[in-house]
Amino acid sequence: MGEGTRNPRAASAGGARMGRWCEAFLQEATLERDLAPRTREAYARDLELLGTWCARRDLAVETASTDDLVAWLGHRRRSGDARTTRARRTAAVRAFFGWLKESGRIDRNPALLLPTVKPGRRLPKALAPDATEALLAAPGDEATPPALRDHAVLEVLYGAGLRASEVAGLRLRDLEAERGFLRVLGKGRKERKVPLGQPGLAALETWLRRGRPRVATPASEDALLLSDRGRPLSRDTVYRIVKRWVRAVGLDAKTSPHTLRHTFATHLVKGGADLRAVQEMLGHASINTTQLYTTLADEHLRQAHRKHHPRG
Repeated sequence: MGEGTRNPRAASAGGARMGRWCEAFLQEATLERDLAPRTREAYARDLELLGTWCARRDLAVETASTDDLVAWLGHRRRSGDARTTRARRTAAVRAFFGWLKESGRIDRNPALLLPTVKPGRRLPKALAPDATEALLAAPGDEATPPALRDHAVLEVLYGAGLRASEVAGLRLRDLEAERGFLRVLGKGRKERKVPLGQPGLAALETWLRRGRPRVATPASEDALLLSDRGRPLSRDTVYRIVKRWVRAVGLDAKTSPHTLRHTFATHLVKGGADLRAVQEMLGHASINTTQLYTTLADEHLRQAHRKHHPRG
């Protein structure tokens, strides 16, 4: 452990100060650095864990050394944190202590020398084409508003590769049916346009014509997709919709809205889509995130070569 405050009373005061600083840091990061809501929530949890760890050692966070921060990350690894989680925690600590230094709250930044934790490369889990078709067809031809809405939700998740929160946030004005596009507000409140194929457009048109008018209320506002009670759809409701139909067709219980997003990207890349185009449709800030799918594309090519080439 590095040197630090070991007086319990001082550490308690330091804990309260840490709480105020965290709130100020997160508020500024959200307003000025366009920190996404889910990233803010994750950073808040990360910094709370760090503050609790320091408090148990009677250590004021502002006096923490690089050795202290390395010890905390080691503690998190031994506690079972995945590599990707530790990479994010490191980023949160770096950003927080950088802010403390820039704002004059500390004289030096102990996080500058933290070792880099590279996130592990994990292949996205995608549904096979036949499983995808079974899931999309699960709501069937039932003409009730919930069934029409669920069909539209599934088609949009797979047909446009949206996140659950992005589907929930769609507004009537975001559908450009004639041009075949959806206008999407993604992470960091960045807007993008994503093409939607004919099945998805047809499902939305049917919902708007035969489903939405039957449940809409003044509380519906301009939300494109509505709950059974006519309120704007929530992210959690999108998850429940997917889980309901996953159970109905007997797919892996872990299948989620994010699985459909991965499936969208995987099927595009395996079909030969340009990686930059996939990046733009997914709303990835960096091409490095999208490049995860190149491994899948490479394997697809190897299988095609083995199957069809005389020397495969």
